Amino acid sequence: MKKTITDKNKIEELLTRGAEEVIEKDHLRKRLLSGEVLRIKLGIDPTGPKIHLGRATQLLKLRDFQNLGHKIILIIGDFTAQIGDASDKNSARRPLTEDEVKENMKNYLPQIGKILDLKKAEVYYNSQWLNRLTVKNLLLIAMQFTAQQMIQRRNFKERWEAGNPIGLHELYYPLFQGYDSVAIRADVEIGGSDQLFNLKTGRIVQQFFGQKPQDVMTLKMVYGLDGRKMSTTWGNVINIEEPPKEMYGKVMSMHDELIFDYFETCTRVPLKEIKQMREALKSKKVNPKEIKSRLAKEIVAIFWGEKEADEAQIEFEKIFKEKRMPENVPVIKIKEEKLDILELLNRTGLVNSKTQAKRLIGEKGVKIVEGSKKHIIQNWTEDVSIKDGLVVQVGKRRFVKIKKEK
Repeated sequence: MKKTITDKNKIEELLTRGAEEVIEKDHLRKRLLSGEVLRIKLGIDPTGPKIHLGRATQLLKLRDFQNLGHKIILIIGDFTAQIGDASDKNSARRPLTEDEVKENMKNYLPQIGKILDLKKAEVYYNSQWLNRLTVKNLLLIAMQFTAQQMIQRRNFKERWEAGNPIGLHELYYPLFQGYDSVAIRADVEIGGSDQLFNLKTGRIVQQFFGQKPQDVMTLKMVYGLDGRKMSTTWGNVINIEEPPKEMYGKVMSMHDELIFDYFETCTRVPLKEIKQMREALKSKKVNPKEIKSRLAKEIVAIFWGEKEADEAQIEFEKIFKEKRMPENVPVIKIKEEKLDILELLNRTGLVNSKTQAKRLIGEKGVKIVEGSKKHIIQNWTEDVSIKDGLVVQVGKRRFVKIKKEK
């Protein structure tokens, strides 16, 4: 019979590093120490095509379990993504069509494969069983809960009290997630701190179907680079497929107070070493930039390797210390004689949305570079004359060169 690694120190770090809450910790610790191979579940709804660092922390925790010899069960929520989990939302998610979900899923596994060994994992799509779930069974599951339990969840309670609509379909989401645990016989489920209600629901649904309730581990929330909640709209995320130099630069732009939270949750630098860096910073033996540079290299190395991390650091130093343009600036072709700045930024791919573009312009973070001249865009209605060799710069480190098509 296959056995797992039962090193006490490794298990204790597994249970505590980046963890918000563990239910039931003593029970889970005992099972981990026994050498039993556990089935560790994580569900991911493909509500967008990119996986950001906030989600990657959960994948890193799965890798910790995998490194100890446990079986990873990855569930892609192609069914539940069409409903939308409102756990961390103050309004209903926009329902996705089946085609939208399929499009979002196209590159999911290659992204996840940057962290997990997918050959040793089991991967399922929850439409496999949820499409076959009968109305009778759904009603039997629903009977295990009350409307009050659902409505009194923090985000639903706030919406209820504010008079904002709550879709009936939203109340069923935790039941579907709980049934996922039944379908794959989960021993442990991992999730963000906002997922606690859903994960506990899984325990109740499992018991209803005669299974032992899964243990639950929620992880600390990873805030966006600016200290707000991570949001693609706000542009404060790091997507795990971003180019190494872009990823490095984004880490260097984060608020200093986030550094050690990122070290704990987004890297596997030993906790003892992180404590030493924290103390060195507090006593002013080092400055935040030095520690942030180490953090940036660690994060880039996880997704791209040591060599790319070193090159990203060199490039960053060149841009910021030597005030030079990057060596390999992306080039786009444009045939128009003139474009408004929002359309130009959209074409370059330097922004995720026009909302983000307007915010950056308001912060004086958009420049047009022509030779040695730099023009700061002051108004988001401004037009830009398209010239060959013109460079669009966003922030301090993002550049795109324009090639004028004739």
